Amino acid sequence: MAHYSGSGSPFCPLLSLNIHLFPHFTIPLTPSLSPSPSLNRYPFNIYVMSLHTSCLPQLSLSSLPTTVVPSLSSPGGCATGGPRLWSSNQEVALFQTLQEALREIDLPETQDLPQGMSHSELCVCVLGSPLPYLSLLLEAGQRSPGDALLCLSPSWLSHSSPSLLVHKAVTFDLGGRTFLSNFNPPRKVTYFLSCDPWAEEEVTRETDCPSGGSGALCRFWGDVLTTRVLLQKAKIHCPPTLALLLPPGQMGLEEGRTGGVEVVHLEKGVEGGMNSVRNKVDSFLESEDMKGSESVVLRRSGGTFVGEATSPPVYLSRNNRDEVWAKVGYLLPQLLPGEAVLLEAYCSPLKPGPRVEDRTWEQYTDCRPQVPDLSFRLCAIVSRSPLDLPLLYKLVCRVGVSDTPLSHSHSLSQSLETTLLECGFTDPTMATSLHRLATDTALSCLRVVMETESSMSAELRGGAGAQTDMIGVDLLFTMDGYIIIPVVLGLHPSLCLRSSFPEQGMGLEGCDSGIEGWSRGTLLLTPLLRSQYYLMQEKTVLVVGAGGHSKKFIWGAAKKYKLKILLVDCDPAHFASQLVDHFLPLPDLPDHRRDDQHCSRICDWLLSSGLRPDGCVCFWDDCVVLTSLVCDRLGLRGPPPEAICIAKEKSRTHRHLLGLRKSTGTNLTSVEQPSGQADGLVEFREGERRGRQQNGMVNGMVNMEGDSMRAMADFDRGDLFNEAMGKPDTTAPTSSSASASSSFSLSFCTFRPSAPLLSPSPSSYAVPCIHVESALDLEKAASGGGEGPGGASVGVVRFPAVMKLEYGAGAVGVRKVGSLGESLAHFERIGGDLREETDYPGIGLGWGNAMTLMEYVGGTEHDVDVVLFEGRLEGAFVSDNGPTRAPAFTETASQMPSGLAPDKRAQLIRAAHHACLGCGLQDGVFNVELKMTEVGPRLIEINARMGGFYLRDWIQQLYGVDILMAAFMVSCGVRPCLPSATALPARGHFAGVMVVVSQHLQALRSTASPERLRGLHQDGALWLNELAEEDELISGEYEEPFCNVGVRDAHNSANARQRLLALCQGLGLHCPPRYDLGYFLSHFH
Repeated sequence: MAHYSGSGSPFCPLLSLNIHLFPHFTIPLTPSLSPSPSLNRYPFNIYVMSLHTSCLPQLSLSSLPTTVVPSLSSPGGCATGGPRLWSSNQEVALFQTLQEALREIDLPETQDLPQGMSHSELCVCVLGSPLPYLSLLLEAGQRSPGDALLCLSPSWLSHSSPSLLVHKAVTFDLGGRTFLSNFNPPRKVTYFLSCDPWAEEEVTRETDCPSGGSGALCRFWGDVLTTRVLLQKAKIHCPPTLALLLPPGQMGLEEGRTGGVEVVHLEKGVEGGMNSVRNKVDSFLESEDMKGSESVVLRRSGGTFVGEATSPPVYLSRNNRDEVWAKVGYLLPQLLPGEAVLLEAYCSPLKPGPRVEDRTWEQYTDCRPQVPDLSFRLCAIVSRSPLDLPLLYKLVCRVGVSDTPLSHSHSLSQSLETTLLECGFTDPTMATSLHRLATDTALSCLRVVMETESSMSAELRGGAGAQTDMIGVDLLFTMDGYIIIPVVLGLHPSLCLRSSFPEQGMGLEGCDSGIEGWSRGTLLLTPLLRSQYYLMQEKTVLVVGAGGHSKKFIWGAAKKYKLKILLVDCDPAHFASQLVDHFLPLPDLPDHRRDDQHCSRICDWLLSSGLRPDGCVCFWDDCVVLTSLVCDRLGLRGPPPEAICIAKEKSRTHRHLLGLRKSTGTNLTSVEQPSGQADGLVEFREGERRGRQQNGMVNGMVNMEGDSMRAMADFDRGDLFNEAMGKPDTTAPTSSSASASSSFSLSFCTFRPSAPLLSPSPSSYAVPCIHVESALDLEKAASGGGEGPGGASVGVVRFPAVMKLEYGAGAVGVRKVGSLGESLAHFERIGGDLREETDYPGIGLGWGNAMTLMEYVGGTEHDVDVVLFEGRLEGAFVSDNGPTRAPAFTETASQMPSGLAPDKRAQLIRAAHHACLGCGLQDGVFNVELKMTEVGPRLIEINARMGGFYLRDWIQQLYGVDILMAAFMVSCGVRPCLPSATALPARGHFAGVMVVVSQHLQALRSTASPERLRGLHQDGALWLNELAEEDELISGEYEEPFCNVGVRDAHNSANARQRLLALCQGLGLHCPPRYDLGYFLSHFH
């Protein structure tokens, strides 16, 4: 037979008796992670129970490492005597199970925690057996060493309302190492999971700790009858079932039929009712639902028969009604309120397809063995994303002989594609269709779970932070006439996780399990992010600069994350002032010559108001330098002012990187440029280095010469970055940048650009450019360099080139120039039109209207949004940009994820990361613009703040990661750890186009009005990012996009682009040839 047991074992009277004798005692029936070599072998030889067993095995804790178990109050109520002894025995048994599992996958056994090992505030805790969540624990230990904990008993935990604390645990570290650890003081749990034998313990009920389940939810979803009724309501196929329920059932299950499940209420103690029950059983056996089944399956559900305690199924012949009724009649008197007897149809699995038989050696020798008919079942593990979307983690198959019940532990896992080939289904399209069918069914099951729990109170869920974050779905394919349909047999998260453990992967990043159709990192994403969001609750963050309409999402998100926001902005009437906790208006904030004074006023305001921010961050280009000064003054985490200054001035970024060469030490050395320009940053001299080693650092800071240590307060428009054209700079380091306010600031404000040892120098990504403040600067750049091919003049910067505002934003004023004459004309035009902040607010004119002349580089344009913490790459997300409308550079189209080959994406990520480190940017979320040329990545510019426009939304929707929250976290010193920095799977494809007033004014006032676009966004037809207010529908020579219209497709980027183009044609946004969206989108591959 090929129906499947929820408990993984055939019905056994002896086993049944033992379960009744010890209802809470778990007997290991199979080896830890692999199929049992013999169905009669009990692994580890821990327990061999018989009818003559008079008491539980007497095991001591002497086999554990020499660490005393803390005497704690147990959430589960374990005190002294028998229950405590049983709990201690369970600890020993579970510890030995862990050791056996570690040996099985070639990992070292658990050791005592060495002295000096540290951990972060993150604490992902699992209570129960190590087997179900071993993959998650190993993966978490790899990404965040020491922060994945396994507790073997509820007595290792305690409550301190509203927190859940852990006193003792097995911690998971790099390389699969584990340590038995005691914590004094105890650690605060930031994410909690439980499994058998403690799955039903009410550990989280009185806490606010995020939890991926609870005892209440375990009992609820462990009830087969409740699960099937809810799945049938969602039109998900389950085996036809007759449920004989002794009320009350969960959720007040009423009599009647729901899809293929019929519920019959029993009356306890009424003998006359047995005849009507017999009639119900006979009617079910004769029903249309049973016509395709030769057998029926009998099991119990509810009450004590939930989860892995569900009674093993009994397979009976449908035609032997007397035997069926005898079994049913025997079980009915034993039911307790809330329990049910289930009689269900046996679903025949998909039969192997026809195949061509090849002659084998056995045929030649007349020893051909009889080939049995095969059947297979599927296990799907589905996790909840941070956006409450179901994500498939893994889909595997178990194969067996069709006349034998399949269980989770009697065969190795393999991919669905391999299984279908073995069964004769060789058509690739069928394999794809069946894979999608199984995936959609499994995802729908989690949707049912999430929708059900959303209507439950915190009390019913078992805690304020309790929700089901992952499920295991057992299903099979069967035939309904000529149609293949999936049938869900049950939800068994622990069994599916255990049986789907990577055979070779060991749960460690970078290993390949050999199983197709699974997404590394999906299982760990929600536990990590929920932990980090929990740590961030009630943190106070200072935000400098409110930004414009495009930044309005910040304030709602901060409230959702329960952050306290202190805001500083120049507009006393800014709408955001009403959406934050505290607001400081600084009308002269755009005057960046006074940033030192602004910094002092902000710090004085905080002091006088009694406000102590945990972090300080900026999302507005104009204020990044001031923000770094505030962080430096307050000793908060953030990039040092020197690094921000390098990134803020575009030409200086490139000249600084071009001046770097690899040093055999640990840092970077500044060298003279071929053009004669000296960057001066981080000019280490060997004598000075030896002197620092002998005499120590001045106030803990590296003693550096040159413009890198200038205080931003000393800048004015006349001498801002005056070294750009080789002008002398005699500014000495000021005390504000050469000292720190606390020991904390010493760790994070020391400016130490790091040199990659295994990658090219960051100088390889930079492009020749100059700082332009006068026509003379342009003439000097284009002269004196000799003669190039075709007689063209070659100077410091070769033409064609790009001219842009040195401190600009939004690509305003950016233009491609082909000669010195064109560059002079554009410089004169900008000098007349864009002189000060009031000419075009928000694009950086408060820093002046100096310009950059940069050599033009060909290739495709890309954005890389990187998340850095202490210089380590925590996340990177690559997007593609379409061609711009020459000679301007306003963005037109984009897509995410990138269509580049994986190795090219990796090059972009590495270039972005190392360019940031080369400039000294080690902490924060940064947007790096690059081009991919024939010879590798080339840097355009570094925006020392989070990416704007649509990027935050797209990244969150596709990867489940909120880079806004990541920026808040870094500023507060909380590491934004992700399952993978660069390999998170994308959940779909985005394609988008920019809407600009100069080309779309008529459409924006009619067919594509903002109101209509918002409606389409609400309906899910498009994704809208509004970048300006409606009263800004004014066309001008210099403009930024008004909004971005995007389309998301679940399957591929080509579909997303096609749907987007069709939508824009209907909205009147496709306006060839002047704004040809077909052309803009055609450049994506």
